Amino acid sequence: PYAYYQQTRLTDIAALKETHEAVEAEVNRLQAENERLASNIKDLRSSVGHLEEIDEALQVITNTQGQNVGAFEEQVKENREILEKMRENHQANVLQNLLSVILRCDTDGDFNMDEGELDNLIQRLERVGGVQVRRERFHNVMANRSIESIMDVVKNLLQEDTPEDQKIFYIEK
Repeated sequence: PYAYYQQTRLTDIAALKETHEAVEAEVNRLQAENERLASNIKDLRSSVGHLEEIDEALQVITNTQGQNVGAFEEQVKENREILEKMRENHQANVLQNLLSVILRCDTDGDFNMDEGELDNLIQRLERVGGVQVRRERFHNVMANRSIESIMDVVKNLLQEDTPEDQKIFYIEK
């Protein structure tokens, strides 16, 4: 009986180690993806800046030639809308990454975060590129450590009208 108990404990430890390694590999992959997305957004900002400069130059040219810049302004407007959609896509990717990390840190699958899982979760969230975690606010929202608390964390991220002093995450743009 005692040998059986020891064997099960060793099996549990091996399984936890394997799970930990898998989660760590996934977090590293997600971090690289976030860094790639952040780089893309930086490049897009530069492109928008160049487009705005080109818009100004073309306005000067067309004004001197007496032509209408309405069509070009429409294109610039469309480009700005595309950039906004890309920013929203970045936020959606960050959200997806956060949810993946949250669910993978619940190692026992009970949808409740015990103290060890919560600490592991915070550490992993802080390693996700493009995201800053405000620990005290996070702990306050996760007080009962249930799935409802996790959903409150996600709602906090999604609500754009959340006052700055109540935000849990800061997503770098």
